[in-house]
Amino acid sequence: MGSRPERYDRLRRFPHADFRKLAAKRVAVVGCGGLGALAAEILARAGVGELALFDYDTVEAANLNRLVYRTSQVGMPKVKALRAHLADANPDADVTAYPYDVTDGRGYLNLLRELDDADLVLGCVDTFGVRLFLNAKCVAAKVPLIDGGASEDGINGSVHVILPGKTPCYRCNKPALQQDQVRTERRDETGVCAFTSLPTTMAVIAALQCQEAFKVLLGFGKVAPYLMYRGLDGTLERIDWKRDPKCPTCGRRRR
Repeated sequence: MGSRPERYDRLRRFPHADFRKLAAKRVAVVGCGGLGALAAEILARAGVGELALFDYDTVEAANLNRLVYRTSQVGMPKVKALRAHLADANPDADVTAYPYDVTDGRGYLNLLRELDDADLVLGCVDTFGVRLFLNAKCVAAKVPLIDGGASEDGINGSVHVILPGKTPCYRCNKPALQQDQVRTERRDETGVCAFTSLPTTMAVIAALQCQEAFKVLLGFGKVAPYLMYRGLDGTLERIDWKRDPKCPTCGRRRR
């Protein structure tokens, strides 16, 4: 597991799974903002062998209240700035950077190629439409998707694990659909995203996404279909529900 065994010594002591198997895994991270950048770093440091990063945006000064990005990287494409950071964090990880929108053109074509090779996709986007898009593509490709997001006020968040044919997909989750239809991307007069971005919430949600990703990739524990984190109360709730047989995305698929 990498050229420096001591790097992974504490992970090798984990009694529930063999973390050395992560070296053979490929994970696509869609969205490299405050959530995706943290999740990618956790995966790289844990020993995931290959990462594919998707984001068409550049690093802005407003991103610097979060973790990972540096002042010297302002103006750089996020995926290239993050790739440089990950190379320093763990050079064992092979990182591919796609500075494109996954819903169109080169980004879309590269996403389809990645879905042929990826073992798992992390959805770290902040728009309702892209969430539905990723859900549909991952269900069709039968690739696990772990979607994460934060509330508009920055203090709450959720993680949704979609195992095609086994767990409810994103469109099966009616409460989340109603909530996210309101939470679409909005920018103020300066062009900065108008949503609150609290680094602590981002860190909690990224960690929960990666914890569930490790369960899926390594086959241990019990995957949580939906986790709701409420920062004001300091609570974490697991929600289980059945797949919707009439769901237009996954309803016709069998277990």
